[in-house]
Amino acid sequence: MIECNIRLCVGCRMCEVACSVFHSASVSPALSRIRVSKLEEIGLDMAVACVGCCEQPCLECPKEALSAGARGEILLDARLCDACRVCEDACPIGAVGFCDDRPLICDLCGGEPMCVAVCPTRALSCREGARDISLRAFQNFVGSPGEKRARYVRAQGEPLRASWQEGARVDS
Repeated sequence: MIECNIRLCVGCRMCEVACSVFHSASVSPALSRIRVSKLEEIGLDMAVACVGCCEQPCLECPKEALSAGARGEILLDARLCDACRVCEDACPIGAVGFCDDRPLICDLCGGEPMCVAVCPTRALSCREGARDISLRAFQNFVGSPGEKRARYVRAQGEPLRASWQEGARVDS
C-alpha cells in the first residue's frame, strides 16, 4: 500500500493530480484515491491513502462490493455497489473517497502507483502485501473523511513536532 513519509511530504498535491489523471483522465482532486491533508496551523502536510490496515473495516460492505486483492489493494466490483457509503464511514482515517456514487479507494494503479512515480520529494513509497498496521486507535472517531484524515495526520505528526520542539530547546 502507499506509505507517506511525513518528514518529506511538502503538500504539493502532485500525487492527487497523477491519481486523478490515471483513473479518470482529468485533473480533479475529487477523483483522486489519495488525498493530501494540509494542517496549516501546525505546519504539517501528509498524503493519505488506504494503508491496508489489518482491521479492514471497509470490507464490511453489506453488498460485498469490496474485496482485498493479491497486493493488499482494495478492489471494487461496481456491479454490486449500491452507493451506501458504509465503506466511507468505516474507514477510520478517511482514506475512502466518494464520487459519482462510487467509492474511491487506492487500487495501486494496477501495480504501478502513479502517485509514487511523480512525488518530487520521494515522500511516497509502495509496499505490497499484508500489513500489520492497526488503526484500532482511530476507529471510534466519528467525522467526515476530511476530519478523519486530519486527525490521523495530526497523530502521525506528533512525534515529529515533539522532535522539533526538543531540537529548539537544545539550540536555546
